[in-house]
Amino acid sequence: MNVLLVDDDRFVIAALKKKIDWNALHISHVYTACNVKQAQNIINEQEIQICVCDIEMPGQSGLDLLSWVRDSKMDILFIFLTSYADFNYAQKALSLSTMDYLLKPVDFGQLFHILAKAADKVNEEANWNKTCTESKHWVTNQQAVTDLFWRDLFFNPMLKEASVLEHKMTQKALPYEPTHKFVPILFKIYPSTELQKEMGSSTIDFSFRNIATETLQNSFILYEGIVTLQHFEYMLIIGNVCFEDVRTPLLNCLKLLFQNIDRFLHCEISCCLSEEVPLFRLPDILQPLRTMRENNLSQTNTPLLLSSYIHREIPYTPPSLDIIQTFLEQKNLSAALKNIKTYLSQLSAKKMLNKEILLRLRLDMEQVVFSFLQNNGIEAHILFGTEETSLLIAHACESPLYMEQYLSYLLTRAIDYSSFIKEEHSVIDLILNYIHQHYAEDITRTTLSDLVYLNPDYMARLFKKQTQKSIVNYITEYRIEKAKELLNSPDIPVATVASKVGYGNYSYFSKLFKDVTSYTPNEYRKLCH
Repeated sequence: MNVLLVDDDRFVIAALKKKIDWNALHISHVYTACNVKQAQNIINEQEIQICVCDIEMPGQSGLDLLSWVRDSKMDILFIFLTSYADFNYAQKALSLSTMDYLLKPVDFGQLFHILAKAADKVNEEANWNKTCTESKHWVTNQQAVTDLFWRDLFFNPMLKEASVLEHKMTQKALPYEPTHKFVPILFKIYPSTELQKEMGSSTIDFSFRNIATETLQNSFILYEGIVTLQHFEYMLIIGNVCFEDVRTPLLNCLKLLFQNIDRFLHCEISCCLSEEVPLFRLPDILQPLRTMRENNLSQTNTPLLLSSYIHREIPYTPPSLDIIQTFLEQKNLSAALKNIKTYLSQLSAKKMLNKEILLRLRLDMEQVVFSFLQNNGIEAHILFGTEETSLLIAHACESPLYMEQYLSYLLTRAIDYSSFIKEEHSVIDLILNYIHQHYAEDITRTTLSDLVYLNPDYMARLFKKQTQKSIVNYITEYRIEKAKELLNSPDIPVATVASKVGYGNYSYFSKLFKDVTSYTPNEYRKLCH
């Protein structure tokens, strides 16, 4: 806390500095000024909380200084000193909200008492402002703090310790106890690939939260937080309630939420919930809810209650793989896709779809497709070694919709590329174009076979059949032709020419050049000129 003493009499200022115990008042700095101008400069440069000021001074008065401070919207407490017991001064000072008004000669005991009250008032104002600021901050950030706590509960294993959990809630001033009970609801939505490309994952997450929040509010269902767990997976926590007390309105609200998700995001949603559990057990209930969902993939847009869940083993009966293989060989994509779609629909109708069934279906279909590609000389691991394939595989077993999308991609790409390589010119054109652009680089059979997703031996046979040359001979002859063009320029050293067409070894280049042209590079250059 800082004090400013303003008086044109230097003896008064000296007496004030000496006879007041400023340390007892917890005053950090005592600044002094002999006139209003000096006082204004100090106030502009320092934080002043209390000003002890003479009223009558040459030029501007202490009341002028007070008016300037009030006009500048600064909160400084003023204590006035004056030699004149003039009521007009007192009246003016009071109208500008001063702390007190003393006559000279100064009673230092009385002034100390007034200063003590002023210091208390400054501290009181500071504490109040701090409280207001912190209150506004808490109101503004309360939901963010709460959301972060719920997210930490599921992601931070340290919070499984009761003491750590209690400390966290106390630290964040959250109104929870570890034994308070909550209803957890696990959602997973299944947006189409097109919707994901159009909106992006973050926008879909944002949309889900908005739809869920608005639906809950309209249904007067109070919730504590919504946590994003994984890819389009969310945990909704209903606050400190008994499930049976809210069963009917909650289930009605969920039915409305399913309709809103379908209306705005055009996708299915799975919903798994548990009866109320203590807060500290919420992370433990996550896996049972996920397991229930994974074993009921055909049941979307309906709430599944954990207490009613009975695990059952579902036998796997594959689709007619021989028929699908025949459609592949016939390049009949529509028939193959229809067969898969019918198979998935039948299983879904019988409620016989779970994650294990989809996984085994995926492996069977990959085996059929990869075998078909191998018979056509196509390297499946290269053809499907793409980021798009990885993303589709990662989510294929989450729902019949995603499995259908993945198998459609698998079959379509296999049939399209097997048709493409039968047009031999198309494959060879790709290879020739690559050689013409990269002839100065190290080109291997593997490089070229990866380019067109073909087995290296099969690719080499196709190339020779089309060009009547082996790949090695074609590359060599093309490089020599490019070398001839460069040798026509006498200013380019032969060693530079060799390097530019892919030969770092000058002697080897010269030998190859002579083998092909019957001339050394220097002899060829002389012939050209």
